[in-house]
Amino acid sequence: MKLEDLEKARKAQQRSDRHVYFDDTGNIVYYGRAESDDYAQYNHALFTYEQCLIFEDPKNDKSTNDFLVLTNPNDEGVFSFVTKVIELEKFKSATKMLSQIKVSDITEYDIKIVTDKNKLSINVSEKLKKNVTKNVNIDNFSFKGEERIAIHVTSLNDPHFLYDSIEVSLKELFQVDKLEFALDVDTEDKSIYTRKIFDKYIRVA
Repeated sequence: MKLEDLEKARKAQQRSDRHVYFDDTGNIVYYGRAESDDYAQYNHALFTYEQCLIFEDPKNDKSTNDFLVLTNPNDEGVFSFVTKVIELEKFKSATKMLSQIKVSDITEYDIKIVTDKNKLSINVSEKLKKNVTKNVNIDNFSFKGEERIAIHVTSLNDPHFLYDSIEVSLKELFQVDKLEFALDVDTEDKSIYTRKIFDKYIRVA
């Protein structure tokens, strides 16, 4: 076999699917390119190389120890990774109601989310802020029963593959010009999801 063919074969193997064995709580006990009889008593799932880049890529400074495997309760055989810092049961229930915040250049909005690499900022429109602050005591503010909103960074167009998540205090959001956050991942080629409680959301990227 030519050296060029060997290099192609090596790269193809490197980008092959990964086998993941995990317990009933989602903890990963084995991760590799080959199946293993040593872990037959555990749950088994096959992930694409692209899905595993979250810890295969050394830039992310993550390992399988930082993640759990989430089984999609609505789609048998569909699995995804979620970070251990995320409340798993909370995210499971939230995915049923999440909406994607798509990139837009419109100027009218209630909530604007700006993403730039691993930075995210969020702000409320001046119109909405004035309407709220003139009618309610912002120190005790909640909207539709919610005092906080969650913003999820996910795989492109797929809310079940979670990279990072932040919670935003509505009280703080309405008190400042904008809130800024540093994320664990680059937001390029990622989607932003949230459970909408306001009418108009936009994303600027």
